[in-house]
Amino acid sequence: MGIKGIDVSHWQGDINWKKVAADRIKFAFIKATEGTTLKDNKFETNVSGANAAGIKTGAYHFARFGSKSEALEEAKFFLSAVKKVSLSYPLVLDLEVNQRNVSKAVLTDAAVAFLREIEKAGYFAMIYSGKSFLENCLDESKLKPFALWVARYSSKLGRDADIWQYSDCEKVAGISGNVDMNICYRDGLRAHAAVKTEKISAVKPVSNIKSGKSTTTYTVKKGDTLSGIAQKYKTTVKALQSLNNIKDANKIYVGQKLKIGGSSSNNKQYYTIKSGDTLSGISKKFNTSIKTLQAWNGIKNANKIYAGQKIRVK
Repeated sequence: MGIKGIDVSHWQGDINWKKVAADRIKFAFIKATEGTTLKDNKFETNVSGANAAGIKTGAYHFARFGSKSEALEEAKFFLSAVKKVSLSYPLVLDLEVNQRNVSKAVLTDAAVAFLREIEKAGYFAMIYSGKSFLENCLDESKLKPFALWVARYSSKLGRDADIWQYSDCEKVAGISGNVDMNICYRDGLRAHAAVKTEKISAVKPVSNIKSGKSTTTYTVKKGDTLSGIAQKYKTTVKALQSLNNIKDANKIYVGQKLKIGGSSSNNKQYYTIKSGDTLSGISKKFNTSIKTLQAWNGIKNANKIYAGQKIRVK
C-alpha cells in the first residue's frame, strides 16, 4: 500500500504541522533551494515544525543547471542549506526543466554529478521528475543507482518508482490551499547513507559444489523435478531457472544438462551496494533476477538492502 506524504515550499505559507500529522501524513519533502542563489525562506521553519510533529522530513532542490559544473555548484549550494537542519528522509534533486536546452546525455550526466556530490557528503540521494520528462528528456539507464520519485497526476503511475506524486491539488489539515500528495512504496528511506563501519552480512554460496571445478552441470534423470534438484544442491528453483533460461519450471526433460551454481568461486562477481541502489536496478545491471540475487545472498526482503552491503551478482 505505501505511506502518504506531502511536499511543500513557501507557497503553502504558514503550516500547522501538528494538524498535518493528525491528518495521517507520515513524511514531508521540504523545498530548500533553487539554482545557486534562491533559498526557500520557510525551509528551516518547516523542517523544525514537521520534525516536532513526528513527521519524517526530507529536502529538495529545484534544478536550473545545464552542465556538470553548474550541477556541482547547485549541489554545494543545496548542501550548505541542509547541513543546518536535522532530516530523516533523502535529499532530492528536483529535475523537471531543461532550462539550458541541452541534450539528453548532457542533462543526465549533470544530474548524476549532482547526485554523486550529495552522496559524497554522506546523504541518501534521490531524483524527482515528471513521468514524461523522465522518460523523454533523461537517460534512465544512468539513473538506476538512485532512488526515484515520479510525478504523474492520474489514477495509475504506469511504471516503477519508489515514490509516486499522484496529485498537486489535495487538501490536508493545517495547510491552506492545495498541496502535492505522494505515496512512498519503499521501506528504509533515510537522510544519511549507511556508514562504512556498518556490519556487512555474510555472503553465502547457493550450492555445496567445491570451488575446484570451473563449472558444474547436472543431467536430468527420469522422475527429476526442478524443485527436487534445487533442494539437493541447496539452491532455489528461481536460481536454476535464471541460470538455465528455463521459463516454465515444470518443463524439464530427461538428458537435459543444467548448470548448478554457475562458475567457480574464483569467477564469481560481487558488488558493493551504493546509496540509492535497489535490488531491481542491480538485477538489471548484471542481467540476472531479483529472486536469484535474494537466493545467492540470503536476502529475505528485496526492499531491505543498505549502502556498503556486499552481494554476489554473478
